[in-house]
Amino acid sequence: MFETIHYYGHLFVTEWLDVLWLLLTPLIVHKKQLWKALAFMILCMLVLRLQVEIVQSTGYSTGFTGLLDWPLMYRGFGVYGFFCALYLLLSYFSPYTRGAIYLAASLSIFFMAFTVSSIVLII
Repeated sequence: MFETIHYYGHLFVTEWLDVLWLLLTPLIVHKKQLWKALAFMILCMLVLRLQVEIVQSTGYSTGFTGLLDWPLMYRGFGVYGFFCALYLLLSYFSPYTRGAIYLAASLSIFFMAFTVSSIVLII
């Protein structure tokens, strides 16, 4: 019983920790921003996994330079976690931002997260 709990707990922490952002999003963002914020979080989750798989498919499990010993997924969790927290914080303090402006801000933060995580995963 405890082995099963340990296995799935370890699997959750090492592979699916960023699902917690999906659970926090409805609690933090405003009602009119909810669907875009959920889409942002899901997109970040998917792109992180794609980036990790691309780097791992080249045969480098710790990045191309090997300067960092952390696994790629942990590095991605750190980078995307920072940008998801920043996104939720900005969404909370921008209750009247709607429509195209909110979408443009979401895309800007997403591309910043993508660029920084690409650099961190390569290192």
